[in-house]
Amino acid sequence: MNTSIVDQKLQSYRGALNDLLYAMQQLAADINNPELRDTTDRLRRNISEPFLFVVVGEVKAGKSSFVNALLSAEVCATDIEPCTDMVQQIVYSAESFVTQVEPNLRKIGLPIEILKDISIVDTPGTNTVIQDHQIITERYIPNSDLTFFLSCLPKNPYQKKCLGFLKLCQHRMA
Repeated sequence: MNTSIVDQKLQSYRGALNDLLYAMQQLAADINNPELRDTTDRLRRNISEPFLFVVVGEVKAGKSSFVNALLSAEVCATDIEPCTDMVQQIVYSAESFVTQVEPNLRKIGLPIEILKDISIVDTPGTNTVIQDHQIITERYIPNSDLTFFLSCLPKNPYQKKCLGFLKLCQHRMA
């Protein structure tokens, strides 16, 4: 029985793409093109990574609570006041760990089965008064395989900022 949440067809495409990139990497070495070799190497590492699921949205939309619900665990801090101050990438690990990868990126490893197939990312809010939070989130989106946007549009006075952010995402992903 297959318990993977990632479609088998996608996994087979990833395998075929990896084979093509490997052949291209060998060709790059044969023709002495280090730039092409490095690019194909980076692409091969990227496709072997788990599916990257990024949760974004405005401040207090419930992003961290949503991630906690997905994982059935209290992984991300929640509070009445905004408290997610950096990108948190949650990955599979046999042993739990928390590592500060960069000033604005924390990696959390947990022995949760779903994380073998997907890496879940919790981000700071998009309409925050702290400008860096918006920038941090905007920079992370192009790396995602799927971006899930949470919003409270009907009751939020910052709707225009929220919609502007969605348009920015659409433009960057096009």
